[in-house]
Amino acid sequence: MIDTATYTQLQQDVGDDLAKQLLQVYITESRQIVADLADATKQSEIEINAHSLKSSSRSYGALAVGGLAEQIEQKAKASQFDDELQSLIALLQDQFAQTLTHAQSLIATDKFLSF
Repeated sequence: MIDTATYTQLQQDVGDDLAKQLLQVYITESRQIVADLADATKQSEIEINAHSLKSSSRSYGALAVGGLAEQIEQKAKASQFDDELQSLIALLQDQFAQTLTHAQSLIATDKFLSF
């Protein structure tokens, strides 16, 4: 989900059209990062990918995604590549799917919708 206050502030800062374009860039880039986090062959990149996702998610108001990414980043930083990390990644995928749906609805509408 996208935080109302964060997205509204972005709209005020850059205008509605650019806010929607930036949100689309976030979706595109984050989709790849989430896929990379779930890819077992890219385990060495988990920390950097989680850090990147944390920062961009918080910037665009995807606070739940950002929080999960931070937990994943911390576990990777501590070299805790365990079942709990895999569970966090699965939770992140679910939360990102919900956030993606919400973000796409924001892009498709003329006004901010709060869910």
